[in-house]
Amino acid sequence: MNYFATTKFPNNIYDIVVNSCKKDAEKKLNKSLKLFQLNLNKQIPSLKFTFYFIKIFLLGKIFLSKEFINLKYRGCSIGRHSLSTAWRNKKSYLNFLTLFYYKIKYFIISGSIIDSAFKHIDKVEAVYVDHGVYLNGLIIQLFANNKKLIYQNVYPRGLHCQDCRKNKKKFFLEFEDLLILRKKEKSLSGKEKRIAEKKIKKITTTPEIIPWIKGVRFKKLKDINFKNFTHVIYAHSFADGQLAWGTDGFLNVREWIEFTLEKLDSGNNKVYVKAHPNFKIRGYFNEACAMDIHIFSLIKNKFRYSKRLFFEDDPVKNLNLLKSINKKTILISHHGSAILEGAYKNFKNISSKATFWEEKLKIANQWKTKNEYEMILKKDWSDLKFADKNDLLKVCYLLYCNQYGHYGEKFWHDIISKNIKVSRSKLDKDIIKVFKSIDDKKKVRLINLLSNNIQQLNYI
Repeated sequence: MNYFATTKFPNNIYDIVVNSCKKDAEKKLNKSLKLFQLNLNKQIPSLKFTFYFIKIFLLGKIFLSKEFINLKYRGCSIGRHSLSTAWRNKKSYLNFLTLFYYKIKYFIISGSIIDSAFKHIDKVEAVYVDHGVYLNGLIIQLFANNKKLIYQNVYPRGLHCQDCRKNKKKFFLEFEDLLILRKKEKSLSGKEKRIAEKKIKKITTTPEIIPWIKGVRFKKLKDINFKNFTHVIYAHSFADGQLAWGTDGFLNVREWIEFTLEKLDSGNNKVYVKAHPNFKIRGYFNEACAMDIHIFSLIKNKFRYSKRLFFEDDPVKNLNLLKSINKKTILISHHGSAILEGAYKNFKNISSKATFWEEKLKIANQWKTKNEYEMILKKDWSDLKFADKNDLLKVCYLLYCNQYGHYGEKFWHDIISKNIKVSRSKLDKDIIKVFKSIDDKKKVRLINLLSNNIQQLNYI
């Protein structure tokens, strides 16, 4: 028997998503598949993992996060995904013992996940995986490297299938290898470049159209002299998606931003630290927002005596900021789309190579180690490079003009919204509640519809 595996039990909205992916997989494979839910974290650790755990414990790698993050088990990035999951708890930032507890807890669970998934490799043909940033990323790694069909619903893509059956990579694929935007994906025509430019202009001008920014009440800029700022730093969420795009010398974005501030808090530098607009959203994002605000306040308090640093807590429009600062101000973002807006407005940018586009796309001055980053921070404006405009437009097109992505007409939320006649905003806020009233006939229709609107990727 051949199986379609899933990490989510197919009820409510996942009844639609999982079964639409299963239907698509059956078309590709030209065979019927039986649905199989992966309950992997409930397994007892294997003898193999137990010996592995004892070995790294005796070597001391379990204690130092700098060593822990690079740990591999059966080729999977067990250390990185365990740490990413541990950082979801605010207390992990505040107490070393709490972090250590969650590291060990998720490390042991991860070992069980990998061993259990490995047992099912031969009978599973395709798999739907949710929240691959965290422990489920190990499942993606294992099945992708064993040449299966991988279905996900995650930024910067929408609902999509990465066909790994013909994967010939000599290296072991990471979670982000299946997702990042790639230079070879598409050659843009002149018309498509113009479309991409219009889209980034619209995003920059009206950020309210960004799905996760909706609901933010933007404030006016403070009455200060913006022309004196030498750097702008864009803060990222501390609560969500740590290590999502790989490793770069930092354990999380709190460590990154504090390191950056320590290095720039010297000489004639003047630094503007911009909180992410999501820090002030309420409702659906309440818990994450509370954590982000708290940690941002801790960072602000740590540098409270500095006269070179200015912290902006309120959500302000990036365009208003870019209009106010000097054109030789250097913009720094770990991995965010603010880099695209800054590059579009002809600013020089610094970002990590652990971001949602591949290194071949030259949009920012990027680092992959802490030492590289420190060297880049020391550079004068004249020594940094501008974005390659063609590469910038390619990323903008792949991100903002993807019909299956968050901004496209074939994004699965939009398809469902139109067919059940429920607004996208209502669907985004409480999709579980909405689907409680959907009858079986409508579910079948939605499954058929979504199965024909899954983006197909074959770029690895």
